[in-house]
Amino acid sequence: MKKSRNRRRLGSVELNGALVVVTGAGSGIGKASAEAFSNSGSTVISLDKNAEAAQKTAASCGGYSFQVDVSNREAMAELAESIGVEYGVPDVLVNNAGVGMSGRFLDTSGDDWDWIMNVNLKGVINGCAAFGPLMMRRGSGHISNVASGLAYFPRATEPAYVTTKAGVLALSQCLRADWAKSGVGVSVICPGVINTPIISTSRFLGERGSEKTAGKVQKVFSKGHDPSLVAKAIVRAARRNSRVVPVGFESWVGWYMNGLVPGPLVDLIARAQLGGV
Repeated sequence: MKKSRNRRRLGSVELNGALVVVTGAGSGIGKASAEAFSNSGSTVISLDKNAEAAQKTAASCGGYSFQVDVSNREAMAELAESIGVEYGVPDVLVNNAGVGMSGRFLDTSGDDWDWIMNVNLKGVINGCAAFGPLMMRRGSGHISNVASGLAYFPRATEPAYVTTKAGVLALSQCLRADWAKSGVGVSVICPGVINTPIISTSRFLGERGSEKTAGKVQKVFSKGHDPSLVAKAIVRAARRNSRVVPVGFESWVGWYMNGLVPGPLVDLIARAQLGGV
């Protein structure tokens, strides 16, 4: 294993010459993050379920790529071991891979729950379980887990998505406390509305399943922040070992309002329809 390149306080990373692994790197926030780390002087390994998309990102970053399903714990563990042997222990891991879902609880099937939980929550768990021990044995590293601004605000029409992202937030805070003395920092990134392709692969259930609804939601996201804004926040988090990082005005407002807003107002906001539907 390569020695640590970390020259800063525990949990933070000097990015020039660092080795960075990004999941879901084929598009959106993952692709933007891979490019941002590459521009900071890091060598980037792009992971994605879509091999071709990962290869394109790697080509634009001058790095490497691997196809992997983050929901497959064994596959992630084997890949982490292989990367450790061939390239060295990563200095930074970005658990970004995720999927979207809109639909009320009673419209959400067991299969729907399995699908979103396996990617959004178990995918992050698998990434941390695969690469975290390698970093801990070396005594340095940083992990950024991408959650959402909805991790700390309920939504009547997105119970499954909110549940997974709230889980990522809680997991990240627990690991940050647990791994701090081992020199491994953990940040959780909470983006607001970001213009990424996630809506095109999201599941819309029940009354949310009409083309009209999906179109309106897509329109809202098309006016969202550029993924590069999140990528910059992820890079800063690795350099500073940040704790919770909201991204976008709406996410910051939600973070500061969390715990301060009266319960009835939280209920009212939760019932509001995204895109007016």
